[in-house]
Amino acid sequence: MKKGEKISMSREQVFKKRGELFALRHVINLSSDLLDTPDFYWDRQELENLYQQICNHMNITKRTKVMNERLSYCSELIDLLGNHMNDKHHVRLEWMIIILIMVEVMFECIHFVELVFH
Repeated sequence: MKKGEKISMSREQVFKKRGELFALRHVINLSSDLLDTPDFYWDRQELENLYQQICNHMNITKRTKVMNERLSYCSELIDLLGNHMNDKHHVRLEWMIIILIMVEVMFECIHFVELVFH
């Protein structure tokens, strides 16, 4: 896009990429136990403390936040591509409508000329 070259992705591919990003965000935030303490540790206080220490040492919360920010950036890029492709599609439809109106006007002019000269 920066170079002004043609985008080689189709609208369907952009739609699939958008779905992949949402699925990845779902796995990170909702389907995994990265952000919550698993139920296993609730009745094992000493293991829960160890689990929390490991999570703090590995910066799980911070890493998850960074990953979400990166996914948001990717999502914005895919939205930009999708909007660009939709705009191109709308412009093509508008030109088709303009051409159809011009053809209709041309036929009406021909019909008017036939009425006047006959």
